[in-house]
Amino acid sequence: MVTTLIILVTFLYLRPQSQQPEEYSVSSGTVRSAQNIRIVRQEKEIVLKHLDNGWHIIEPVYAFADESKVLEIMNILSATSQQRFPLADLERFSLERPNMQLYIDNEYFGFGGFAPTTNQQYLATGDYVYLISPRYVITLPLEASDMLNPMLLTPNETPVKFELTDLTVAFQNGKWNSTTQNAEQLPKEDVIKHWIQLWQTTYANKITLEQAFGEDFAEIGHIKISLQNGQEISFKVLQNEAEVVILRINQGISYHIPIEVGQQLLDPNAIHSNQPMPGS
Repeated sequence: MVTTLIILVTFLYLRPQSQQPEEYSVSSGTVRSAQNIRIVRQEKEIVLKHLDNGWHIIEPVYAFADESKVLEIMNILSATSQQRFPLADLERFSLERPNMQLYIDNEYFGFGGFAPTTNQQYLATGDYVYLISPRYVITLPLEASDMLNPMLLTPNETPVKFELTDLTVAFQNGKWNSTTQNAEQLPKEDVIKHWIQLWQTTYANKITLEQAFGEDFAEIGHIKISLQNGQEISFKVLQNEAEVVILRINQGISYHIPIEVGQQLLDPNAIHSNQPMPGS
């Protein structure tokens, strides 16, 4: 009995340990060093570039990008795979003409077909084809509007003056001052502070690059915002029964806002005194 037990323990101790599957990194790049991103889908291109004040869309429109979505795309740089194949016989992997192509600086990533047993996706990069999770291709935008920052004013755009049809609000001598033709409609100071924060924290429900609107939309005004850096932003405002659209004229970007919030952005007096401050 004792002898049998000794033999069993010795066998378990000396037997070869199971090998962990080898993992291959698909990239040697890092998120911190990345400066340029290009996404190609069916001959449509979206180009992004990292500038001093963050990520920007360069093509097909120049605008601030949604940084969280940029970081999701760059997760591919840390992807690993347990299977790789020589970069050959691309038709076998549906990689001869990839539907989605991604370039991060000088690295190319081509997204191909799916393995029938694991439902993983074939990825061509460098000298190999890797099998990776399909979650990486899902982060790639179908349209440039999918990558736009949904905020009306980004954190880098600090307003110092708002000019509406019948109201001007300017930051002077350390406080916000407002002027209007009708003194009875002059907003209170706490309402103006709330209103400024609303402009700085509002996210669009939807963003489009089209400038054609249906017959149910009516143009109801213009807004000019002067920024701390000396730049100016001009908006055209349209409205139907369901939403307000605030159109950045120089970029052709339309921010679709729910009707109640949109009316408050256009008129500080539409803000209720007991309404919570944005972000509270």
